[in-house]
Amino acid sequence: MPGVRVLYGSRDGYELQASAINEIESIFGIKWPEKTWDGLANPPEVPGNMDLGKKLSEIVGSNNVFLDASTRLKHSLGMSSPEILDIRNGKIPAIVDAVVAPDYENIIPLLAFLKAGKMHAIIYGGGTSVNGSLQSQKGRATVSISTERLRKIQISENYAVIGSGWKGLELEDKLNSSGYTMGHFPESMEGSTLGGWIATKAAGQESNYYGSIEDRLLAVTIIRSDGDLADTISPRESAGLMAKDIATGSEGKFGIITEAAVKLDRLPQKRYYRSFIVENFETGIGFLKNIKAIPAISRLSDAVETEFSLKNSRDSLGLKYVRKAINMKKFGSPAILIMIDNDQNRITKPPGSISMGSSPAKIWERDRYQRPNLGNELWKHGIVPDTLETSARWENMDELYHSTISLFKTLQTDRKFRGFIMSHISHVYPQGACIYFTFAIKSNKEPDDLIAIRDAMLGNFIRMGSPVTHHHGPGNLMRKFVDGNRLQMQALLTDPVFSEVG
Repeated sequence: MPGVRVLYGSRDGYELQASAINEIESIFGIKWPEKTWDGLANPPEVPGNMDLGKKLSEIVGSNNVFLDASTRLKHSLGMSSPEILDIRNGKIPAIVDAVVAPDYENIIPLLAFLKAGKMHAIIYGGGTSVNGSLQSQKGRATVSISTERLRKIQISENYAVIGSGWKGLELEDKLNSSGYTMGHFPESMEGSTLGGWIATKAAGQESNYYGSIEDRLLAVTIIRSDGDLADTISPRESAGLMAKDIATGSEGKFGIITEAAVKLDRLPQKRYYRSFIVENFETGIGFLKNIKAIPAISRLSDAVETEFSLKNSRDSLGLKYVRKAINMKKFGSPAILIMIDNDQNRITKPPGSISMGSSPAKIWERDRYQRPNLGNELWKHGIVPDTLETSARWENMDELYHSTISLFKTLQTDRKFRGFIMSHISHVYPQGACIYFTFAIKSNKEPDDLIAIRDAMLGNFIRMGSPVTHHHGPGNLMRKFVDGNRLQMQALLTDPVFSEVG
């Protein structure tokens, strides 16, 4: 039986420059040519439930029911680091009993069947969840409902009605061919779906300009076991609670998001790119805090991320100039700021910064959907990478950043693991911003160390008055950090057919 690809994306390989490889080898005590894992998992030899498969086939058609172990395992896994680490260590999770891919007309009878049999369903879009949302419940028959066939699309004047199964890149290409953009560009663009964006309350990399997913929605249709909820498609309404309010951030608990009407923008005529080196991360934060016009992309990397980016850049006269300018200005902890916008007047040079021209920003945009492949390479070389993101008000940002970095280093000393942590700011608002923490570890007790780091960092976010996530959704992995009042509100809407999180 062939192995199941566990890592994100369809491509292998990520080009690293020699200086970056040397840095990784030094931190983790490894030799880069030596890979320890191929990124594949062997599915368990668990036979499919033929009786269940027959009944599901009568509803959705035999070609749309899958009982083989490989497909069931694939639909029982997300892309969170705890899940991938378990798989790499040979620990296979509980897998769903069947996978179905219904069309629009089969969904209601399918849900009626699942409800009558007291079964659970998990909604599967692109499988890019990083919060444990696809984990199966033990003790109850569970069916994974794939949205891959929910692909209607109707483009109208400045909006479109789109099926929830469309993946990001193919959807954007389709809209671009009509002269439009949806303006939603998550890093998971290749694999994540419209339905997944809505269910996790996602934010794309250009949310500064286009807004997050909730800002793009006009109407949503949800199908539940007790009927359907559908909004009127209109620019705005105030007739009480709407389906889009229930769907956004629902994580699959309240029903299947089958389609949505979304706002469209005309494709920009031109793009403008600038890159700068500021004295340090704090200087960059101060600049973004007081900026008059926020560019569509404003990404500020701390000193560690900046140094790694420079080491992973091709040797050139431009790189030598930047290194020389940093030394001349005596920037002890330099930070890269890239800005991209459709209007050059929205991009301003930070005072006292070093201009790096347009190339770093253009390269970042070119490679922005391939960046997860770097994490894949770390996994294959015996390293455990992870990211956690939150948002903070400007007055809390410095303290949140420094306390989280300090917490990681304290854990590193106490628990004696090898590792690094770096950070960047994106998704900028007048009131604050999203801040990402990327870290990687290697130790003899990685599962325990990983959970200890995650729990400590999430606890610190909460102590600092920040949420556990800005745009990934809490899922199963962060559920214990979500306040009781919010869980109680969600319970009132939960449909018994669906898993707690999906």
